[in-house]
Amino acid sequence: MEANPVLPAAFRGIMDVQERLRQSHQAVQHWEEVVTACRLRRCAAWEDFLFSQGVQARQRQARRRRCIRCLQILWEQLPGRRWWVYPRSSDWWDNFVMRIWGEEKWLENFRMSRSTFNWLVVALRDVLQRQRTEMRAPVSVERRVAVALWWMASTMSYRTVGHQFGLARSTVAGIVVEVTRAITEALLDRVVYLRDPDK
Repeated sequence: MEANPVLPAAFRGIMDVQERLRQSHQAVQHWEEVVTACRLRRCAAWEDFLFSQGVQARQRQARRRRCIRCLQILWEQLPGRRWWVYPRSSDWWDNFVMRIWGEEKWLENFRMSRSTFNWLVVALRDVLQRQRTEMRAPVSVERRVAVALWWMASTMSYRTVGHQFGLARSTVAGIVVEVTRAITEALLDRVVYLRDPDK
């Protein structure tokens, strides 16, 4: 019986196809392994990145806690505030001028009588009155007006007037400006009259 020459050729073709399929299958498996390895490496790299970020965050938090603790230690060693306003004595104004001085002394030093001074205080009270705060009591309107009048009536410096009334130099300067502005705005039109040239 003669061998069929077509069968070996067909068989070889089938074998070739099977070989190619096997090679293709091996190639697909190879690339699947490569992709899986890449994914695993990427996951490992991502986990390493997240871990390093967590470590860095913990290190930053530890440094921040150490800095805060150092600042707390330094703050505890600083001397506390002893006063909000430097203590000064106002005995001269409270006890001597307001209680002992007569009309002659008022006219000599303030260039006005006590009654005129009291009228001026009442007229300017709404403008010069300040609110009381938790840190300190405000300078009274009487004392404000007296400071400004004393400075205007004498040749003394802000420092000297401040020593007499128990106030700081900057406070005296501010009071003089405030009282002068209040007198100009509140009393100028009421007190000063210009003569009408036609009369």
